[in-house]
Amino acid sequence: MKPIRYKFKVTVNNHFITEVLIGRHYLEKHSSYLNDEVILQLVAALDGHSFPVDSVTNEIEYFVADIELADSGKVHRIIWLFEGEKMEILGVVNAYRRKRSKK
Repeated sequence: MKPIRYKFKVTVNNHFITEVLIGRHYLEKHSSYLNDEVILQLVAALDGHSFPVDSVTNEIEYFVADIELADSGKVHRIIWLFEGEKMEILGVVNAYRRKRSKK
């Protein structure tokens, strides 16, 4: 299943993003509570921030962030990469809800 493409403007890690590609992997296990709209909210929360590389596979850098959405109070993890000639595309590899850690 091909990723879905959205026109979307944010700046992440000093990359001026003009498009977001959302992979369909999340649909396998997380479609009961997650959809493209929620994922775009997660992407919007990345705006203006910088994140370290979480991992590298086959020379592709992957980034990870845990984001609490204000409207639901739920914490979600988003995993993404940058692509495109000018790194102007943010590709969402996966997203899912995180359990709160016990304090």
